[in-house]
Amino acid sequence: MGLGTSQVLSYTFDTKGLATLYLEEFAVGDRFILEHITLTEEEIYSFAEKYDPQLIHLDPEFAAQGLFKGIIASGFHTVSAVWGQWIRANIMGKENLGGTIDFLRFLAPVRPNDQLHTTAEVVEKIPSSKENRGLVAIKLTVTNQNQKAVLETQCRVIIKGRS
Repeated sequence: MGLGTSQVLSYTFDTKGLATLYLEEFAVGDRFILEHITLTEEEIYSFAEKYDPQLIHLDPEFAAQGLFKGIIASGFHTVSAVWGQWIRANIMGKENLGGTIDFLRFLAPVRPNDQLHTTAEVVEKIPSSKENRGLVAIKLTVTNQNQKAVLETQCRVIIKGRS
């Protein structure tokens, strides 16, 4: 598996100066546990006002009477925050070569001050016919402080090779 071992690896990353992994070092089954993030009420309002101005994210009285019985974060805020944490971990390096999203599922609401824990798992690795790169499919699973899954997405990212 990854980094020349025969077992599934689990990495825990904070966001302080980490080494980049190259295509050759990724293996199906590798897991990366990212530092948790918290979406504050202020952040939820700020994001919603600018990018997703639905009342469920902005108006406490409206939200209290809705399906979720209170303010929730925009799903796109959650995705952006999680993706930012993945990028800050520098696992893929400073140069993202592009990719696609296979799926994006909002599984449960994210409420103000929820602690979000993300596990990224390599689920597929495809070498490219082009030199020095390949495709890695990474599934991100996000849970809150109660271990309830709130988001699941899978991305295919072009990763640089070492050579």
